[in-house]
Amino acid sequence: MNLEHLRTFFWLRSRLLINQLARGGIVNAVFIALAGIVCVFLSINLFIGAFLVGWLAFDDAPSFVILLVWDGIVIIFTFTWMIGLLTELQRSEALSLEKFLHLPVSPAGVFGLNYLASLMSVNLLMFVPLMIGLTLGLAAARGPALLVLLPLLLAFILMVTALTYQFQGWLVSLMTNQRRRRTVIVVVTLVFILMFQLPNAIGLMAIRDRPEIDFDLQKKELEVIQHAYDNKQITDEEYFKRKQENVNAHYQRIREADQRFKDEALGYAALANTVLPLGWLPLGAQNAFDGDVLPALLGLAAYTLIGGLSLLRAYRTTLRLYTGHFTSGAPSSPRPSEGEGAGVRGQPASATSPSVREPATLLDRKIPWLSEQVSAVALGGFRSIVRAPEAKMLLITPLIMFIAFGAMVFQRAATDEVPEFVRPLIAIGAMNTIMITLTQFIGNQFGFDRGGFRIYVLSPAPRRDVLLGKNLAVAPIALVMAVVAASLVQILMPMRVYLFLALLPQMVTMFLTFAIFGNFLAIYAPMPIQPGGMKAANTQLLPVLLNFTFMIGYTTTIAITLLPLAIEAIFDLLDLIVPLYLPMSVAVCAGVILIYRRVLVWQGAILQTREQAILDVVTVKAE
Repeated sequence: MNLEHLRTFFWLRSRLLINQLARGGIVNAVFIALAGIVCVFLSINLFIGAFLVGWLAFDDAPSFVILLVWDGIVIIFTFTWMIGLLTELQRSEALSLEKFLHLPVSPAGVFGLNYLASLMSVNLLMFVPLMIGLTLGLAAARGPALLVLLPLLLAFILMVTALTYQFQGWLVSLMTNQRRRRTVIVVVTLVFILMFQLPNAIGLMAIRDRPEIDFDLQKKELEVIQHAYDNKQITDEEYFKRKQENVNAHYQRIREADQRFKDEALGYAALANTVLPLGWLPLGAQNAFDGDVLPALLGLAAYTLIGGLSLLRAYRTTLRLYTGHFTSGAPSSPRPSEGEGAGVRGQPASATSPSVREPATLLDRKIPWLSEQVSAVALGGFRSIVRAPEAKMLLITPLIMFIAFGAMVFQRAATDEVPEFVRPLIAIGAMNTIMITLTQFIGNQFGFDRGGFRIYVLSPAPRRDVLLGKNLAVAPIALVMAVVAASLVQILMPMRVYLFLALLPQMVTMFLTFAIFGNFLAIYAPMPIQPGGMKAANTQLLPVLLNFTFMIGYTTTIAITLLPLAIEAIFDLLDLIVPLYLPMSVAVCAGVILIYRRVLVWQGAILQTREQAILDVVTVKAE
């Protein structure tokens, strides 16, 4: 690519940017300009502030402080960079290479310009000046040897951006198959969410492995001193002296335990920085701070090699993508003509091969004791939930919450410290969390149907059967996840057997109560859902208020159903062992089943009167 081509490409890129801003209107252009000015102002201030901190704050600091400071900067930068990557999983080319394949220009030049355009991000605008300022400040404080961090820093940025560019190009090649696109987005999002929980897990493991202080030893020593003083074996002066020595020895043991913990943590940090590529920049900064520039030079070479290979692989993937390598499939084999196949040529296959009855699919089955209409709605709804990638992402939400919050609960609360009747409440809280995450499926069950809701409008099936089928489609998912959550609580915090058995009718009660309130919410506050996502296409104030009312009503009702557990807990405090929770929980569940059946008929009538309004909302506004 010669200089004239490069100038033309820059002019084209600037022209496209101006046209994009012009299409957004004057207000949008002014807002973007002001945001850009603010970002530049902040980056300048970050540079100055980091320079002053590096110059004045770390002159006499130990080298491990430099390691931890750079580790923190790299972790925060990587975290924010991943968030930006999640907001745009697919790579958006500034200049589509497809438009230039017929021109006498170098594809590598266009690819390079697109890569440079991808570097224009707020994240880099904030962090790069900060890291450069900190590097120059350290160099001003400890000598020019630290200037080796500047090329190391640039190589680090090259590695991160090149790997990201390669990863986005790989996603583009996967997403050329539209059926695979949403699944890829769900999987990538889940992986990043679990990665974000990694620091939390490491922190919990560190707290668990922290050396414990033997407080009983101090208590026993104080008791010996007090006993000697009470028996007149020591004087007052010796008594106070020995007590002070005991306190000093106790605090010395605490300081030694903290020092051992810090030494172990620093050892693990040094090992992680040596093994993980992200840690090579902080490791190079630590060694350069001590006067050794060899690790920084090795990191520079490794970063440059990784970044260069990533860009090369991304370039090859881009060429294969635009030349049709990922979209040109193998030609399908022609279908055999009638009479060909397993049988004799010219004769029908059924005449020579015995008829084989194909197994019934899920949608061909019928749920026992239910009508055909209810079975069709329930099985069809369950199949759509299981197959939709966005629904899978929503169903994974409880797992993520258990990993994030459950680990803290079970780590910090020992089993013998949790009261007996608090353990069922923990299980009920976990089950309630599962129900709340399924609000979209119950409280907006018609929003996901979109244009398919016309089937129910034109169907002669009773509307009561439609609602029952919709609820049954979610029931297996909700109840199975609730059983798993309750079982995990039982394993980690064992409770009495009958208390655990009482949770089974309790979860049925919770689900039916949730379904009653959710049906009303779906009828009166439907919201159109964007295809391929879980986000409402047009959020209004009334549905939001009704959702808030739904949460209050459901939570209050569930609190009332916990009265049997509260009554038994009161009897237990009075030392009266009366196992009331299990039979009363079964009785409450039976009563809720009867109420559900009655209310379902009423809700079916309401649905029939409002189905046209629901159809207008979930179809016209969503399209």
